[in-house]
Amino acid sequence: MKNRFLIMRYFYYLFLLFIISCKTYTSSKPEFSTYSNQNHVEIKKVNNLRYLGGIKNSEGKILKDSLIYRSGNLHQLRKFSFGEFEKMKISKVIDLRTQQEISKEPDQLPKDVNYKIYSAFEDKNDEMSNAKQLALKGKISKNDADKRMIKFYTDYVSENPEIIKQIITEILNSEQPILYHCTAGKDRTGMITALILKILKFDNSVIFEEYLQSNNLRQHMIQKRLNLAKTFHFVYPKLDIGVVEKTSWIEHNYLQSAFDEIDKKYDSMDNYIHQVLGISENQREIYIQKFLQ
Repeated sequence: MKNRFLIMRYFYYLFLLFIISCKTYTSSKPEFSTYSNQNHVEIKKVNNLRYLGGIKNSEGKILKDSLIYRSGNLHQLRKFSFGEFEKMKISKVIDLRTQQEISKEPDQLPKDVNYKIYSAFEDKNDEMSNAKQLALKGKISKNDADKRMIKFYTDYVSENPEIIKQIITEILNSEQPILYHCTAGKDRTGMITALILKILKFDNSVIFEEYLQSNNLRQHMIQKRLNLAKTFHFVYPKLDIGVVEKTSWIEHNYLQSAFDEIDKKYDSMDNYIHQVLGISENQREIYIQKFLQ
């Protein structure tokens, strides 16, 4: 009888913690792209995989399909899916993740795919893992997470410009379909995609719509993650679930902060393209002829 009473009291305590934790969380509305998901490529266990194509630049030219692919990590790509992967004729995969991320979840690829690592963000002090622990302890708030995300975007495009140049050059000079990815395929991958589209003279309206498609394609996964965080909030009652939200969804403001940093540091996007990425106007036109029709 005593054990039964203790069990009931324990579950009552958990239920009470759950109710209290839920009251402290107010969900914010994510931003979604108005574009259809027709460029999405569905392969089991590969998230946020899509090709760039079918969109029109400022000169009225349309980006060719299936030459440039972007995705989340390929750690769970299964051998039985290699055939689907090979159908895309991808000859090279560029991994934008840190060495720590790669060592924990290495890509699984067909043996004939050329694999390259370009880490523009180097997590020297294991900041990502430390931030996660701080968040679980309630030492990072939703506002803190927002500031950290903005700083990540501004630092990424400016701290290691030579690496960014290598990534962009590798993609645009490829003569075969190429894929690049980070972990979720939304932030680092999103910024590289935005820079490629800037080089190819796409307007911001198109660039942001393409960028926000990561929310469309990851919506189910993110909602599942948030639901789990709310359901089991009693395990980490100090966790601000807004932090999970901020680091799961992408926001217009994040990419805009990267563009603003480029304007601030280099005066204009054109200067960044010419001076940092080393792409002349003549070379830019060559790339436009190559990738657009």
